Amino acid sequence: MTKLAESTIYQTTARIINLIARDLQVSSTKAYLASLRRSVNKNVQLASGVFPVIFSNIPVKYLGKSGELTEAERSIILALQLYALHQQGKEETVNTRFSSKAKKPVDNIGASLSSLRIEDDNQAVDRRFNAMITAASFNELANHLRHLIKLLKAKTDTKVDYARLADDLFWFQKGQENNIRLKWSRSYYRYYNKGEKTDEN
Repeated sequence: MTKLAESTIYQTTARIINLIARDLQVSSTKAYLASLRRSVNKNVQLASGVFPVIFSNIPVKYLGKSGELTEAERSIILALQLYALHQQGKEETVNTRFSSKAKKPVDNIGASLSSLRIEDDNQAVDRRFNAMITAASFNELANHLRHLIKLLKAKTDTKVDYARLADDLFWFQKGQENNIRLKWSRSYYRYYNKGEKTDEN
């Protein structure tokens, strides 16, 4: 079995982001990220410009055979789209795994989004977060995530572990929704309103 075939969703997404983020200043990278952003809210089957890097790096076991995306493909593509939205206009990668400026790894998207609670209007941010974690479908979840990532980009310098997000999105679709919601909520609410950690780690 090849190394690629043994890859997890996390490893696969991390490898793709590493390929994309190798040099954020070159025109080909900027063009690819722009293609990912243009594919947001559109029929991804029509976004052929993003396929070469994605599908050549996804193990066969995760690739679909029909006209619909598999749970793995959908998770990886959404995580990459969110990364492209977050990365726009930034010189340093916003992905924690490859960011030299990240103080420490962020465990999941809930921990990253908790940085928004430092702002004065915590209740508004909490409402957005709660709407996301109670999403009834993957598409609804994706829509809330896009809005929150745009807010994160505009208001903070917080990084996101997009490979971890892809993995969580995969398991969300595999019947583990409640586990993912609980994990994200624990990380999000682990901070006081002013961003101070609780005694419990």
